[in-house]
Amino acid sequence: MVDLKSNACIKCGACVQACPVVAIEGLTSFSGPRSLAIDAVRFGPEIGHVRDNIMKCTTCWRCGDVCPARIPLPERILQIRRDIFRKELVLGGHARILENIDRHRRSVEPALKRPAPRGPADGKVLYFPGCIAENRLPAIYDANISLLEKTKAPFRLPGRWSCCGAPLEKVGDWERVRELREENLLAFDKYETLVTSCPGCTTHFIQNYSLKPLHTIEYLYEAVGPRKLSFETPKRKLRVALHQPCHLSRTVGPHAIDYAVEILQRVPGIKLVEIEDADRCCGGGGGVVAGYPGVALSLARAKVRSALEAKADLLVAPCPFCVMNLSRAGGMEIMDYTAFLSSHLK
Repeated sequence: MVDLKSNACIKCGACVQACPVVAIEGLTSFSGPRSLAIDAVRFGPEIGHVRDNIMKCTTCWRCGDVCPARIPLPERILQIRRDIFRKELVLGGHARILENIDRHRRSVEPALKRPAPRGPADGKVLYFPGCIAENRLPAIYDANISLLEKTKAPFRLPGRWSCCGAPLEKVGDWERVRELREENLLAFDKYETLVTSCPGCTTHFIQNYSLKPLHTIEYLYEAVGPRKLSFETPKRKLRVALHQPCHLSRTVGPHAIDYAVEILQRVPGIKLVEIEDADRCCGGGGGVVAGYPGVALSLARAKVRSALEAKADLLVAPCPFCVMNLSRAGGMEIMDYTAFLSSHLK
């Protein structure tokens, strides 16, 4: 069990007030970060009683950000999930993830036709598409390929790759995480730069592979440069709201959001509108969509309401999981950030 250093907690309640799941579900349904990360472990071997409750955490990292004692609450919640993991006891949606990993090395069942590797054989930039872009939202896959081609990036797609392991980390299955990591490190070995379009993949590679990947936004800004990105004027003027994915804004870093804003502002004919709590979790992460889809949907609807209140015509999100979950809410058009850029880049 993780060393909790429980005395560091000053019981201020900041983590509970910041938690998006508590705001949606209430403490009677979800006991909150402090209860799970600090109090629950005092029961020692009996900690399994939090099994269902702890799986409602979206691992948005907001509780860790606001904790004045700097207690790593999200890491502790993930550690508890790891400690209590039992394959026979996982939720139905999580069991399907495990089955897909064992059968396909993907967290979701692959599409009938997988994209073939593209790019120059000696390309030093590797684009890692991730499971969702490859098999659920191919527009994201196509958009990233288009952006890399238009910016003349010397990129390749891996011939063989496996899920990064982030969904398994959220479930608590670290044995499979290690297996996938070894497979992917062999596939990544000869490349100088790893580019990802999923902040969850980016974060997992940083934290668990000791790699330094770049999200597509970082690559466009740092390797290409925003001044070299020339955009066409949209057919109609748009009020665009930017959703700030948790992993991108908090674990990859707030600089990525600054990059995203600056690039968006270079697209003529759009007005970037601010929405309340732009960085509040939409419910797409932490395995909550698979385990508790109703909780994930409630969070997505709250984010869409914020965008509608700001009179946005379009909500863009630089994360496949966020796009997928926000689209479930209905009520307005949701578009992946890279797909939006690709559709306007000359």
